[in-house]
Amino acid sequence: MTAARKRSAIQTVMTVLSADLACKEADLLADGVSVHAAEIREGRFRFPIREQSLSIVTMGRGAVVTCSFERLEWARQNLGLLSRGQMFSAQTIAKVDDYLRKDNQFLAGPDQKYVCTTDDLKPFHIPQGIRVSTVERRNIPDLYEHTYFKHALSYRPDSPRRDMLASIAECNGQIVGIAGASEDCELMWQTGVDVLPEYQGLGIGKAIVGSLTKAILDEGITPYYSTALGNLQSSRLAISLGYWPAWVQLYARDLPSSV
Repeated sequence: MTAARKRSAIQTVMTVLSADLACKEADLLADGVSVHAAEIREGRFRFPIREQSLSIVTMGRGAVVTCSFERLEWARQNLGLLSRGQMFSAQTIAKVDDYLRKDNQFLAGPDQKYVCTTDDLKPFHIPQGIRVSTVERRNIPDLYEHTYFKHALSYRPDSPRRDMLASIAECNGQIVGIAGASEDCELMWQTGVDVLPEYQGLGIGKAIVGSLTKAILDEGITPYYSTALGNLQSSRLAISLGYWPAWVQLYARDLPSSV
């Protein structure tokens, strides 16, 4: 059953990414690089599409580039003939970042995206003295008064990516860690986690992400976990729970406004 569930999860990823990148599912598995015009398609991730956008994704073979219309020709000429290895090289990343800077943007990532299935989820331990519980969507706004968990919660009742579930860790009645699931699309919810600094290194993060992952899977939803490629501590947490790498992504973001 493990192989079947993993194939199903991969299919879910391809369904969502093809909508998000305005490409065909086959493009995600093809060699080489394909370039596409950004558009809003049903089933995509609910992140906003910037007026000037660019995103680069690989699932392990080739790569897909999606960008706003005015960037298409540049992307085809400068990225369309590269290999996957060249696309994610430091030289190409620097070149794309230089191109984006003229529009007050920068190239974020690479971000590693992990996925987990029921068969992959590994056992986890709840540390002594820690109580872990799950909070359902209707009660999550009650957590917003605890403002130290911005990687776990949106703190926005009107967010298009609603907070759907949360696993909280309490010690002596105090909330010391939260893992939250955001409804990034209909088929996939993203897990995020924060643990108060003085309680880190005790296994609390693994306990609440594990509890949250099980709760998401029980809802029939595919959980995914995102971290910067160089954040090995975060990557180790995901892998220790049975998450496996599904895709890598680079994307344009706006530079912070100068004060």
